[in-house]
Amino acid sequence: MTFAVSKHSPERLDTDRTPKVDFRKRDQQRRLQLRTRKDKRREGPTEPIVLSSEEEEEEDDDDDDDVEEGAANMSQSIAEGAANMSQSKSSGTAELPGLSSDGEHVPVKGAGPACLQLDFSSLHIGLTEVKANGKMMVTEKGLVIPVKVSAEEDGDVTIVASQLRGYGVWDGGMASGGALLGQWEGPSPSVLFLWVTDAQANLLQRELSAMMTLTTPSTTTLPCCCLLLVMKEQLKELQTALLASMLDLEEYRKGRSSSSSCCSSPVNWADGLMLVHSCPPPLDQHLLSLLGHADISGSGYGSGSGSGLAKKSLRNTRSSLDSPDLQKLPNRLIQYPPPPSKGSITVTKEDLACLDAGEFLNDVIIDFYLKFLLLEAVDQIKTERSHVFSSFFYRQLSRRRVAGEDSAPSVPNCHTRHQRVKTWTRHVDIFTKDFLFVPVNQEAHWFLVVVCFPGLEDVQFEEFHRPAGKLSSALKSHQLPECTQQGCGLTTVLKRPCILVMDSLKMSNHENVCRLIREYLQVEWKVRRGTNRIFTADNMRSSSCRVPQQDNSSDCGVYLLQYAQSFLQNPVVNFELPCRLDLWFPRQLVRQKRKEIRHLILKLHNSQRSTWSLGLTGSCLDWCRPVDEGLESFH
Repeated sequence: MTFAVSKHSPERLDTDRTPKVDFRKRDQQRRLQLRTRKDKRREGPTEPIVLSSEEEEEEDDDDDDDVEEGAANMSQSIAEGAANMSQSKSSGTAELPGLSSDGEHVPVKGAGPACLQLDFSSLHIGLTEVKANGKMMVTEKGLVIPVKVSAEEDGDVTIVASQLRGYGVWDGGMASGGALLGQWEGPSPSVLFLWVTDAQANLLQRELSAMMTLTTPSTTTLPCCCLLLVMKEQLKELQTALLASMLDLEEYRKGRSSSSSCCSSPVNWADGLMLVHSCPPPLDQHLLSLLGHADISGSGYGSGSGSGLAKKSLRNTRSSLDSPDLQKLPNRLIQYPPPPSKGSITVTKEDLACLDAGEFLNDVIIDFYLKFLLLEAVDQIKTERSHVFSSFFYRQLSRRRVAGEDSAPSVPNCHTRHQRVKTWTRHVDIFTKDFLFVPVNQEAHWFLVVVCFPGLEDVQFEEFHRPAGKLSSALKSHQLPECTQQGCGLTTVLKRPCILVMDSLKMSNHENVCRLIREYLQVEWKVRRGTNRIFTADNMRSSSCRVPQQDNSSDCGVYLLQYAQSFLQNPVVNFELPCRLDLWFPRQLVRQKRKEIRHLILKLHNSQRSTWSLGLTGSCLDWCRPVDEGLESFH
């Protein structure tokens, strides 16, 4: 994707590209009409007026007129900026007015508004899809989105800054199961989510209707407050940062401050789905189908009244808690591992309800089962070779600075981040481990990161002899990947330090996650070993593994746990990247996983209750064994 941070491009105003109906020529006339209408509204008596229902509707129309006038003024402002830029170019000025060479905003006297240009592919407004006709432009006054509705007709869709209530930049992989990117080839692009006011939605509907009536008179468009912009590629970190900077200007903050919603910008995936779900029919189901979340039975995204994803998920959890079976249980079910072991995880009745079909697994279930796998589902050798981080580890590592943290320029961000989690490994040297498991939750989506051989500094080749092991019945007839311990037929394998990403939704870009982990390892090495070692993308490569993919909207956490279990029991031994693990395990194992974990927790609950009633505190290993063949260890 090419991008530019510049003044409004004069090419966008080139008369050679003017459509048959020039919408910009109407702007001046429309402004004059609007001012005349507003002047008329100002005339009249000063005493209070009681409005009838019809007059109230006219008052709502006045709000739309204000937005129209704002859009028209914005177009004029951008046109003036383009003219200034054109003059700057003709005079031979190399640097762009309003922006320095490194992209920082700087005040320039007489310069028009600076803007960020981004390539996009298509725009979805309600039931309508239109293709891109150039780069979208984000200015201090608003957004200009050039679209083509037919071979003969094009125009600009404008969004006034103060009418933008929120925005979000999503990874297109989140919508991989929907129609939005159903025909997309290659890595998933970013999706820009825009949430606008009702008045702005009405204006957009009128603009699109005016363009479409000329080519397809029978086409009808419905106003919609939720817009989806499919970008041409995944936005880079710099682009995302510049976009966030532009959308945090004063005019945009006005739109967010006027919003009564609890959703803050940038809007994450879960909150965005909640907003889409609140759209009136049939817009809600259409947009949800684009995102791959329409009419999913029991998933918390179903159709019906727009109570929202979060509310419906909470309602499902509460109804599960009200079931007769759970009502009989105490609120606190287990501590694992049980006292007197340190670092115990408490699992409650509410956590157990997350294991119902269609519910998202929470951090407690993720942390509990990962700890169980490491302590009891594999042999002692593999346990000693591995370390599992809590789900809070990456959350702490990646969060922004808060008040009170050292913000001195001399303190690099990597040291500030490491400071938050430095005590988490005070009793373990992670560089003596072969594998570090890091569960990550981003935008309400779980995936697994495995750091392999962090103490190894060079690529090595070593002899390999496949151990004789007992396979579970579920895997005996399953063709195992050639890069794994049980599937490898090589006598010599490649061993290298690397970061493996296992994602059940084919998320296209995890480089920021891997970068933060490399920075953490670099500081941890200095603290632990007392020497400097630089971890880079070259000597600590990252790679997205080809792994089994989820077929619904709620099982990302379940797949994370199955990836970890399969890696511990049948690990990768040949690290030729990317690792092809498509046939690592049958999907049936994942479908049984919720029931398996639920059964395990209840079994532990009964055992701990019996033990406590006898006043005993023996090791869990004395009374708890894997619950089915899927947990048998490989020797």
